Amino acid sequence: MLRKGLLISSFICSTGLAQQSTTTLPQTVAVQTPEQAVASSSISASETQSPWKLSLGSENYTYEIEQRTLGAQAPVVSSNWIGAVYNVNPKWAIELRQHFQYATNKEKLTGRDKVLNTNDLAVAETLLRIAAKPEWSLWGSKPIIFELRYYIPVDRVAQQNRELGRLRADYYAEWMMNPKWSLATWLSPRIQLNSADNPNKAVGADAEYYQIKFAPYLSYYFNDNVSAYYACALNQKYSQAQRGNWTPDMANVGAHEIGMYIGTGPFLFNPALISETNLDTSDGSVFSKSSRVFSYETLSYNLNAYATF
Repeated sequence: MLRKGLLISSFICSTGLAQQSTTTLPQTVAVQTPEQAVASSSISASETQSPWKLSLGSENYTYEIEQRTLGAQAPVVSSNWIGAVYNVNPKWAIELRQHFQYATNKEKLTGRDKVLNTNDLAVAETLLRIAAKPEWSLWGSKPIIFELRYYIPVDRVAQQNRELGRLRADYYAEWMMNPKWSLATWLSPRIQLNSADNPNKAVGADAEYYQIKFAPYLSYYFNDNVSAYYACALNQKYSQAQRGNWTPDMANVGAHEIGMYIGTGPFLFNPALISETNLDTSDGSVFSKSSRVFSYETLSYNLNAYATF
């Protein structure tokens, strides 16, 4: 049933709950990670004839504040991938995925996006991932989704910084309260691996950077093909020893996200609004005196699409 693919799926984000931000803030991959949506669907697809599948993805976003200040020059960033999935069995799948990035206005980008997008279509990271849906449950949840990723440092920025890649794990569990409503939780520890050859000596030694993301979210199923959700992502840093220009979600940022999952055939679409929160200053927090959640200062528009054939 597609309902499984919709909720037991991939904003194991972004982006992860935030997208690869064109500002100092991060990218969310929806809390029901889009990657996990693909992970889940690819595993269930192993019940068909061939264990090999083709995965495609496109994650696109732009910021409201940049739309207001830059107008037609506001960049829209599109992160796309093509991957090969091998379903070892109905519970385990392995994928090799190559990412590419395109931006409508390279001159207005910041951070890693600016360094990466020197050409119209930039070659980004290569991803090796293992996705699993074992018969594990947590306090009566549906079977837990688990995946492990290694981001191979082949892109231009990683090569310049002599990075050794990133390790990331994602855990996703969902509890159905009734046939329409569910509560879920997503946990994502991450490590950036530096090297002694990193030319940026400003912060720390060649130490790793540790980070953990957590997001509870509430979902409503209209039917087996359409669901809506709200998620609140928190991000905790365990080290300041970052050297080089890694990803925007190095900032201590959380996010509020509302969106939908719409499935049709092999495709899964994920429109979403993401409001980023500075966890150091509480800017954008619902608990701050001048909350700016989902105001134009904190808002990004996201449209993601995923498919497995």
